[in-house]
Amino acid sequence: MKNTMSDENIKKMPRFKSLGKLVLVVFITLVLSGSVLTIPQKEAEATYCYPCWACGIGDCAIFIAAAEIFEELIFDEIILELIDRHFNYEEEWIVDVFFEELWVKGLAEMTHYLSAFGMYQVYVVGTFFDAKAQLETRRLFYTLQAEAHRDYYPSEDFCWFGTNARSLVASEQSSLVNHLALTQKSLKRRLGNQWLAASSTSRDDKDARWRQFVNTYCDPKDNDWSSIGTGLDLACDRDGLGGSAATGALNSERMNRDVDFTRLIDEPRTLDVNFTDLGVVPPPAPPALTDDGEDVLAMATNLYGHKSLGRELSRQVLVTETGQKLYYSLRSVAAKRGIAENTFNTIVSMKSSGTNGPSTPPGTVPEVGRFMAALIRDLALPVTNPPATAAALADHEQYILDILGENPSYYAQLEFLAKKIYQTPEFFANLYDTPANVERKSVAMKAVELMLDRALLESELRQEMLLSVLLTNELRQEFKKINADFQ
Repeated sequence: MKNTMSDENIKKMPRFKSLGKLVLVVFITLVLSGSVLTIPQKEAEATYCYPCWACGIGDCAIFIAAAEIFEELIFDEIILELIDRHFNYEEEWIVDVFFEELWVKGLAEMTHYLSAFGMYQVYVVGTFFDAKAQLETRRLFYTLQAEAHRDYYPSEDFCWFGTNARSLVASEQSSLVNHLALTQKSLKRRLGNQWLAASSTSRDDKDARWRQFVNTYCDPKDNDWSSIGTGLDLACDRDGLGGSAATGALNSERMNRDVDFTRLIDEPRTLDVNFTDLGVVPPPAPPALTDDGEDVLAMATNLYGHKSLGRELSRQVLVTETGQKLYYSLRSVAAKRGIAENTFNTIVSMKSSGTNGPSTPPGTVPEVGRFMAALIRDLALPVTNPPATAAALADHEQYILDILGENPSYYAQLEFLAKKIYQTPEFFANLYDTPANVERKSVAMKAVELMLDRALLESELRQEMLLSVLLTNELRQEFKKINADFQ
């Protein structure tokens, strides 16, 4: 910024309006300057200072007049004009020089710099956002991967259900076939079908059953035995008088097993029973029955149809109306016995041997049985775990086989799924598991619950049928009386 005025501005200064005024100004200036110059001299020469009031009256009037003229000429004309032009000059400098040349260019440069720097900052911020999105995505992938490893890794407890239920359906189908075979065998016995002891007369049926009783189920200690020759010694003499002194069943463990429901059916989890070949007619030879199968049939004979239906109706009698009515009554009795025996057959078939996969060496626990044996060991049975020697291992497995059977039945497998699994503390401790495994266990438990509900429903249906038949028999005599009154 310039501090002095240029020549052009000086030329633009105002001219005095009249020459008289110029002369007057010069005069006043000379007067004032003369008085000023003489004052110091007078002060130096004089030894006495005059007071202010001693000045002449004319001096004050002249000074006032000169000041007014100076103000009018100088201040109003020159000073104001100079101030006005100085402000105009400053405005022009601010607009032309400072704003256009300095401020606008500086703002443009600053805008360009800020724009470039701002874009760089946006790039940096965008990089941060990209990094954040990438890290969150990777974290999500790792989280999902960890959840997948956690959720799709089944626990050992869940495998208990899967392993034990592996042959459950096959075992159930086998039990249904055995149930049907038992029903058919009982029906044929009641109706006197061929190839059975009761096919001809009731006496033949009783003779065959007596021989079976003497050789298989007779216990000489029954019937108040006190010494040799008392009790059932004579009845249990297999080879008659003069033979050996041995009496009673050939296998002492089977004594009275044809009438002991608890020992034969209620207590064992699996019966070595397979009646699937009893439907072959005519068989080349009597089917080879296991001890459990023979005992079950003997008990069924004692419980239902102890006295077989009469076979005395000849062909001549059956063509008569009386004979036909009698035979219808016999068939009615056979049907009612079939309903009563159905429950027994169902229990036996549920405990019949199940399917257990490929055959395994004798004396070992195969397939599903191996798992169930491991669960039995967890229930703290009095055996070493693991057995110390090979002999102890054989005894251990045989001990388990005695409980489960070599091929666990449908009943045994369902009991383990619905009861035994929950009797070990490990099951409840292992419920502290991943949510997915807990859900899997819940679904498996619900499936077992549905199977139990189905079994209970079938049991209630059988019970309803039994009560219906019982009620019919109770009302039979009353029905006959009422029916006779209407005739």
